[in-house]
Amino acid sequence: MVFFATVSSVAATAMLLPKAVHESRLLFSILKEKFDEFSNKVTMVIDEFDGQINNEIYEAVEIYLGNKFSGKKCRLKVSKTEEKKNFKVTLEHNEKVNDFYDGNKFKWVWLEFKCFDNPRDMNSILRSEGKCFKLTFHKKHMDLALHSYLPYIMKESRFHTR
Repeated sequence: MVFFATVSSVAATAMLLPKAVHESRLLFSILKEKFDEFSNKVTMVIDEFDGQINNEIYEAVEIYLGNKFSGKKCRLKVSKTEEKKNFKVTLEHNEKVNDFYDGNKFKWVWLEFKCFDNPRDMNSILRSEGKCFKLTFHKKHMDLALHSYLPYIMKESRFHTR
């Protein structure tokens, strides 16, 4: 009789465990969202495309970070096309790096993600992959980021593409 009680208890636990894990993830997500409301951090997302058009700042950040961090401890990707005479050095996807500008810390993450939409819809297949940079910094540096740091990155990337 004790054997069946133990088996029943284990079976019930096994059945409830996935639900408990899902609910704890949901709770964590809600708490993180609430915490972020009171956070002193700002996160900017810089997508590879703005609609169907290449995003210039995305390309500039890709070049800037690749040149800024080559030789430091991070994973880099190197490529070269026939029409370019120099190598293109970029960060590996999902690599996290810190940059300091004017004494302030800026955190970068390069993300690549896949969306699984309807495979019969050609438009959804074309949109099934995306890349972006996430830039996180203290919210008091918003003006510095928009009016000095990002323009500096644009200028630096032009210098490295010559």
